[in-house]
Amino acid sequence: MAYKKLQFKIKLSQKDITNGLKLPNKLSLGLAYLCGILVGDGSIYQRKKKHDYVIKCVGNPRDEKELYYNVIGPYFKKIFGFVPNIKNQDSDTTFGFVIYSKNLFTYLTEIIGLSHGKKEQQLEIPQIFKEYKPLLISFVRGVFDTDGCVCFKRKYKSVPYYPVISVSSKSKKLIIELAEILKKLGFKIVETYDYKRIDKRIEKGFTVINNIELNGTENLRKWISIINFYSPKHLKKINKYGK
Repeated sequence: MAYKKLQFKIKLSQKDITNGLKLPNKLSLGLAYLCGILVGDGSIYQRKKKHDYVIKCVGNPRDEKELYYNVIGPYFKKIFGFVPNIKNQDSDTTFGFVIYSKNLFTYLTEIIGLSHGKKEQQLEIPQIFKEYKPLLISFVRGVFDTDGCVCFKRKYKSVPYYPVISVSSKSKKLIIELAEILKKLGFKIVETYDYKRIDKRIEKGFTVINNIELNGTENLRKWISIINFYSPKHLKKINKYGK
């Protein structure tokens, strides 16, 4: 399928050229997937005091290193021309990368339409991907590969067998948009909005979360058929318990 060409005038700096950065001039499944990754695990913001333009994407160092090394890194190379410096971040509490580039920041926020600023703000799906169903599916895969969860519950048996795919976000708008897409694709979902999750790390003692759940074997089969995962962590669980 031929996707829309992107019109922009961004002149790469010498630093960007040296680092191998390229800015795609047309939409692609890989670009949509990486943007879903950035919505799930990422934060894009400007540090005005230091004049830094930051693209940060980090996950759990315990079980997401394979995702960053084997999936996200190669996709970055394919789409943006370089592999970020993937390593432990935030005093070894997270794992991923931080990129400082005004031009990549501008491309992602102004050309693609990714949200930037505080993570608590209303994340949303860029309009540019809503015009093409395959791009939306690729974007959704990126979000669920990072922010999503796959588990198998015991329910009435002695072994885990009942699949649940879920995703949570502080952004109510993002969850509403994801829910609408999944319903249009034929999934049966459970939506929960504005519920308080205990979080003693913050002053209020709780975080307001919005959530989608896809329960049962039929949802899992449909997911694998239509969307699937690239996350090694999710795929290993499915291979282990989903047979």
